[in-house]
Amino acid sequence: MENWLKKAYEDVPEKTAVKYGEETITYKVLYEEALALAGKIKSLGEKRIGVYIYNSLESLKLIHALMQAQVEIVFINTRLTHREITVQLEDVDVSTIIATKPFEIDGFEIIGFEALDQLESVDFETGPVEEDDTLSIMFTSGTTGRAKAVRQTYLNHYASAKGCKSRFGYDMDSVWLQINPIFHISGLSIVIRTVIVQCTNILVDKFDEEEIFILLKKNSVTHTSLVPIMLERLLAISNDFGSQLKGILLGGAGVTKNVLKEALDNRLPVYNSFGMTETCSQIVSISYHDEKILDGTVGKALENVNIKVDDNDELLVKADNVTPGYLNAPIEQKDGYFKTGDLAHIDGEGYLYILDRRKDLIISGGENIYPKEIEDRVHEVVGVERCVVVKVKSAKWGEAPLLLVQGEKDIEEDILNHLNKTLARYKMPKDIRFVDDIIMTSTGKVSRQQNFEYYIKEK
Repeated sequence: MENWLKKAYEDVPEKTAVKYGEETITYKVLYEEALALAGKIKSLGEKRIGVYIYNSLESLKLIHALMQAQVEIVFINTRLTHREITVQLEDVDVSTIIATKPFEIDGFEIIGFEALDQLESVDFETGPVEEDDTLSIMFTSGTTGRAKAVRQTYLNHYASAKGCKSRFGYDMDSVWLQINPIFHISGLSIVIRTVIVQCTNILVDKFDEEEIFILLKKNSVTHTSLVPIMLERLLAISNDFGSQLKGILLGGAGVTKNVLKEALDNRLPVYNSFGMTETCSQIVSISYHDEKILDGTVGKALENVNIKVDDNDELLVKADNVTPGYLNAPIEQKDGYFKTGDLAHIDGEGYLYILDRRKDLIISGGENIYPKEIEDRVHEVVGVERCVVVKVKSAKWGEAPLLLVQGEKDIEEDILNHLNKTLARYKMPKDIRFVDDIIMTSTGKVSRQQNFEYYIKEK
């Protein structure tokens, strides 16, 4: 696998690689600074280093420096508690953390980004890496509660970028606006795919609606990725994203029909998609041109991805962007396919429909109930801002769905009437509770687990 940043440095040295605020750096500068930092990092003698970072130019330079040094990057979710971070890093034998924002935690050597300059530099040769070498390690939730450490290779990331490009249509003349967190696969994938194709990345440190509209037009942004709540907030103040915008990539199963329809009504070039940490971002997508985009599908498999559903309705994936395994848990496979844990349906034309996570399936009186199906119907009711269905125990049925709603407090009757018309009786929620805030994950998706633990478990 070739050195992507070095190749961009050789091909387009004076081209703008990254813009962050008022700062702009070329591929030449980015490569040279990353190379200098890599020599410092090499002096630490570590195979694997944790990074505590946020969206900033320093964070991006650090990522590229670690890649040049061929040090495995362990991404820390900055929203986790110290206990959660400690457990994760101990699971993958990390003792050193480089931080681009203030951070203190017991039991680890913390090196601030600026302190790297004080280290002795080590001479080393840059060159190609092996396809199966580990580039990054990210954690994803496990069914036992212990986060699984996903190994992401150079081939995984390259295949992901190739698949995205085939459907999303960006090229070296494109300008990406990166809002998603750099420590998540949704953000890191943008960092990598922009360098591979040698285009420009407009990096944003935080989401601010007014500022995003300014950046879109000021930088002639052609492509961006958004989580659904970001798009909702942007549409709430304007539908003028600029005529130069060619694609808005949305995160699949978390996107409601209402949000998609509003975007389409405003002639926005939205692409729904679905992927996971184990697949280095999306494996399927569907464009705004496709009339099925409002049918609940997350799209068709990308050209370099194979998907199928087994006899238990579980989605299976086979592709070069699928992780070779976890560092702290066994990976489940079937006939060479990765078992995703998602319940799904693929229609005769190849469109994928995500039904739910297998762990979220509710078996009530012997009947299967998919929480997402209930949530989709609830979102059709005027006055509902967000909702989530959680699984609770039932003395009569074994398990039952309970609905949490964020929205107007006087619409319970409207919700019940709509559900009675659109759902089988056995799928009806056992109870409806209105809450001030539905808890979201750091990537803008509703978290069933966190909402259950906060609103139900201790009650």
